[in-house]
Amino acid sequence: MRPLTIVLAALIVQGCRVIEPDLVCTAQYVYAVTVEVQDSLTGGPPGSTPTGTLTDGEYQETMESYGGRFLQGGGERPGTYDIEVRAEGYRPWRVEGVVAGHDGCHVESIQLVAEMVAPTAP
Repeated sequence: MRPLTIVLAALIVQGCRVIEPDLVCTAQYVYAVTVEVQDSLTGGPPGSTPTGTLTDGEYQETMESYGGRFLQGGGERPGTYDIEVRAEGYRPWRVEGVVAGHDGCHVESIQLVAEMVAPTAP
């Protein structure tokens, strides 16, 4: 009777492994935050090149720009970010407390849209 119990226990344990698939990670490099920068009136790209800063406590990073309207940062770095985007001719755009978690392989990417507002003439 005892050998049968051991065999059944082994089959149950093996069955659990089949039900829970192993985590498979890729070599992809994921950014914590990606910001699409738009002119608030036109929805198109801003009239000047945007720059961005990510801050998480003592950590601060200048975001990478691509395509003239996208910024990204926090490569494979989970955290709680304060984000500031600037573009000449526009008011600064800010958001605080953006949380990028981790899924066991990569940082969980947050996608944001920064609608840049031109200051009104006096």
